[in-house]
Amino acid sequence: MRQTWARLTTVAAKLSSQSRDQRYHVFDIFDWPDELPTDQFWMSPELTTCYGTPVWDRLSEADRLRLTQAEAVNFFSLNVHLIRDLIGEVAGRIYDTRYPGLSEFFHDFIHEENEHMWFFAQFCNRYGGKVYRTKRVIGHAAEGNDAVRDVMIFGRILIAEELCDYYNAKMATDDRLPAIAQRINAVHHQDESRHIAFGRQMMRALYEEATHRATPEEVAGAAAYLSRYVSSCLRAFYNPAVYADAALTGAKRIRSEVVDDPYRQEFHRTVMRKTTRFFSRMGLFTESMVAW
Repeated sequence: MRQTWARLTTVAAKLSSQSRDQRYHVFDIFDWPDELPTDQFWMSPELTTCYGTPVWDRLSEADRLRLTQAEAVNFFSLNVHLIRDLIGEVAGRIYDTRYPGLSEFFHDFIHEENEHMWFFAQFCNRYGGKVYRTKRVIGHAAEGNDAVRDVMIFGRILIAEELCDYYNAKMATDDRLPAIAQRINAVHHQDESRHIAFGRQMMRALYEEATHRATPEEVAGAAAYLSRYVSSCLRAFYNPAVYADAALTGAKRIRSEVVDDPYRQEFHRTVMRKTTRFFSRMGLFTESMVAW
């Protein structure tokens, strides 16, 4: 265990150094246009929640454009809510004696995530007129064994980061999107590469600790919690308010029609494949445990 935590501390120090070397001023790096073109995709259409389903086939080109625009705002809104939650969890652990040597990385992490939340919300408010509300993705991790609870907390953070990063990486280079949308996705993808690298090392350390300090039943409970969290995050993309704002015919019925479509379920597996394989190799939970 001492060797595991020593490796984690070394990795965290290197990532903090990279973060500070690459630091930018968030208020200066974006050129915010007064408005975005309504005849252009704002989100890669292949990433929208209706793509690949009969609903998509029924949509006109104008419908599809409006859908990508509303879904871009919803995706960035979801990032705002996920970031807000993870900042709170990490802030509560900055000087926790369970994590000697990690406080500097946690400070850098919170600094970057706070800036991410700002620019995501800026896009939403400037071009969508709001940050979409969302239901809490999943309840708080249960109180109990500290090691098991932290497996759930940092597992949740890693899942959210890897899920959103899949979308960021795709849209960062999609020339069909406005430059500001590409830029936001690119900046977030660059920063998240460090956070994900740390998160994976952190999860290995926490899981090793949990297997020594908790019962198999407690560890199994954490695995079930995280597999449910994957499903909850994915389903949060299917926001009925988005379909209404895109003025789609039958907006109230669309979510129930698309969320369990076989194409969408396979898409969910693709998005999360690297993540579920990581957790499977670690021994925590497998793809088969997730309700796609």
